[in-house]
Amino acid sequence: MSEPPTFPGLTLAEQQLVEGYLRVADLLGRMNPAREPDRTPTKYYRNPAQALVAAARDLATTVEAMIERGESEIYGPTLTRAMLLMDAEARTGRVRVRPPEGGS
Repeated sequence: MSEPPTFPGLTLAEQQLVEGYLRVADLLGRMNPAREPDRTPTKYYRNPAQALVAAARDLATTVEAMIERGESEIYGPTLTRAMLLMDAEARTGRVRVRPPEGGS
């Protein structure tokens, strides 16, 4: 049996940054009209849009806290590894806009 991949060591702020980024991606994915097969009621987008504003605010607060603590750099490879372990590829894939199947 193979061992599951090891999650990289992250500070609490880095964890919040990763989680916040993926939360924003999830909400954008829910609002992606390219994922809908037909017409969608406009009100379907209200809750994710409101949640997106709150999630973006939380993400900005996390980054501001990091700056105030003197964290002046983000180490992309470590955060990317953490995101990939949290299924970032599939979660951000929902944001992509593709042509409808069978047409343009």
